[in-house]
Amino acid sequence: MVKLDSTQVQITINCINPELAEIIVKGLEPENSLLDDNTKIVMKRDGKNVEIRMESIAELSSIRYTLDDILNTISTIEKVFLSASKLEEQ
Repeated sequence: MVKLDSTQVQITINCINPELAEIIVKGLEPENSLLDDNTKIVMKRDGKNVEIRMESIAELSSIRYTLDDILNTISTIEKVFLSASKLEEQ
């Protein structure tokens, strides 16, 4: 397994509105508290944009797993938000 000195990743998500952006940030907070000392994640919301920065000295497989988990959580949050929005419109 490959281990690097430090890997940095930045993800910027442009949401359909500020409400969804805020829900994404709040939805990811509990998961981020479970990270070990090898990984640090900082999230910032600006209007309808969410910026996620991750820095880690973990193995690449662990970094990939963490990123996959973050993206899956965001996808789930977005699907639930859009479904709830459609229900409200009816």
